[in-house]
Amino acid sequence: MGENKTIKIFDENGVEKEVEVIAYFTLAMNNKDYLIYTENKTDANGNVEVYTSEVAHRDDNTTELLGVDDDNVWAEIKKVMIEIAKDGE
Repeated sequence: MGENKTIKIFDENGVEKEVEVIAYFTLAMNNKDYLIYTENKTDANGNVEVYTSEVAHRDDNTTELLGVDDDNVWAEIKKVMIEIAKDGE
């Protein structure tokens, strides 16, 4: 497997965090970019916590991570996550 890619993001409180990129992709249904990433922390059940955000590219060459609140988009993202999990087996 290749080297893990990390990026720095800012949380809602402006705190900088380094996260590992799991996937970066564009959904054909809306032509928007999405990022699946992790801080490599586990939940109470020992599962690695994974996050998904829409990637919004701004006119000033900055990027903002937005929440995903559309059920149809979530359904497509889940398909991507399933494919990633299959590839990791």
